[in-house]
This record gives sequence, C-alpha cells and structure tokens, in this order.
Amino acid sequence: MRHIDTAKWQDELIHQLYQTMRAFGKTLNSSISPTGIYGSEWTILNLVRRHDGIAQADIINLLGVEPAAVSKTVSKLEQKGIVRREQQQGTRGKAVFLTEKARDLCAPLEQAVAAHRQQALAGLSQEECENLRQLMARIEQNVLHSNQ
Repeated sequence: MRHIDTAKWQDELIHQLYQTMRAFGKTLNSSISPTGIYGSEWTILNLVRRHDGIAQADIINLLGVEPAAVSKTVSKLEQKGIVRREQQQGTRGKAVFLTEKARDLCAPLEQAVAAHRQQALAGLSQEECENLRQLMARIEQNVLHSNQ
C-alpha cells in the first residue's frame, strides 16, 4: 500500500478550494460586470432584493462578513443609485432598501448569475452537489470552531 503524505494532500485540497473560489469569483465578475455590478455587490444586492428594508447589521450577520466590508459595499451600491439607506426608528442602525434602478437591474443580473452557476456546476449531479455542499459546510464549521 502506498504511503500518502497527509500534509501534502491536505495542502493540495485547500489550495484547490482556494483556486476554485478565486476562479468562480473572477468569472462571475466577468459575467455580470456589463451591468456595472460585481460579485460582492451582487451578494448584498440579492440579499436586499429578498429582504427589502433589511438592517445593515443583519446583512453583516447573515453573510458573516466584516462590518467595514459590508458598509463599503453598501456605500458603493448607494453611490450607483442601486440601494438607499434609512435610519431605523429607535436604533442607531440603518435599513437598506432597493431603488427602482435596482429593480430594473435584478432580472438581467439574476439571469447572468444563474447561467454562470449552471456553467460552474455542469456535469455534476444533484447528489454530487449536495455532497459537496455538505462537505464545504463541514470545512466551514471546522474552521470557525478552531478560531474560538
């Protein structure tokens, strides 16, 4: 039986995960950039689309992203006229809403994102996708629990 260097295959696996997500992000940006929106902006825009009037703090919690990164991206979307922020009554926080311009952009963006996703997952069965999702979720939990 061949000896497998554990550190080597683990390093190769993590490298592949990183490279895959870099390629995914880069090609997603290429697919949707004609709309003037980029991947990180789409992530937030899509969340606001599903939960119009969502608290900015809830965006941070749902995405697990640093507050400064969310604030910066929401500011960019605001400058582009895609979202607007309003002070939440009784709190220091702000709620994020879609503008009419965003509503016009969402359909073509959603189509481009769906086409990109289909291309990325081409040739994978639903079972393989579900297995991969579960494995990625386990890796995420391992990483999050190791930093506590």
